[in-house]
Amino acid sequence: MESENKNEINTKVAVVIPARNEAPRIAKTLDSILNQDLKPYRVIVINDGSSDKTGEIASSFNGVEVVNRSDRTENLVAKKELAKTFNIGLDKLQNDNDCEFILISGADLLLSKNYLSIITKRMKKNPKIAVSSGMIKNEFSSVPRGPGRVVRYDFWKKIGLNYPVNYWFEAYLLLKAESIGFENNVYDDLVLETQRTTGSTYEPKRYYYYGLGLRALGYTIPYAIARILLFAKKKPKGAYYMLKGFFSDYDDLYESDLRDYVKKMQRHNISHLNHKYIKRIFKG
Repeated sequence: MESENKNEINTKVAVVIPARNEAPRIAKTLDSILNQDLKPYRVIVINDGSSDKTGEIASSFNGVEVVNRSDRTENLVAKKELAKTFNIGLDKLQNDNDCEFILISGADLLLSKNYLSIITKRMKKNPKIAVSSGMIKNEFSSVPRGPGRVVRYDFWKKIGLNYPVNYWFEAYLLLKAESIGFENNVYDDLVLETQRTTGSTYEPKRYYYYGLGLRALGYTIPYAIARILLFAKKKPKGAYYMLKGFFSDYDDLYESDLRDYVKKMQRHNISHLNHKYIKRIFKG
């Protein structure tokens, strides 16, 4: 068991939680966050137009800041507009001089009691780590997951402290970090749980947006095809729509420096058959 010293106990972690119609789950998630041995000093819930009691439940917890967005009927999962919801919470931290790390949590995420203390301790030991996370139980990812990722505040502030409003904005943050000399890490000994299976309710057409994300990030054709073919083993219809998105004429692309980095990295990894990055194509 990793121990804490006084400095680690005083580490300042803020938490941002987007939540839409999460009344059955939000209380358990907030309990797991507020009962961390390293207690966050700020917890911000963006009640994203919920039609249930998500906002009321979150507001009943002491110390939780709730930002209410107006009701809407559109489901933003996988869409670029979802970045705006995250950014509402991140805007609250723009001038916060105390913040050291930001945890991005899903409204159905359950953390082990020492999750924040251990992950921030490890990140402090290696200041080159910009983003890290644990591993979702019964899932594999070679890169930090969206829900459960901990981001170094100074790094994020340096690039604007927001998500760009474009497809696969969460992947953008990881690639941006690598492109400017930072590292990302996944700790497989830190296990997270979710109260529902990731992507279990996604309709196949929604994966079209993931294809747009691959295109916007500058994925090479071999890399994109390999990833889509592997995904087809689990969700063939979803893979079909992802392929359509990648080969669309979508032209709202990320900055050229970032896309050039992605292409260069992928060509290098393919030419060297790097095992780590083959896993990243298949599972990341």
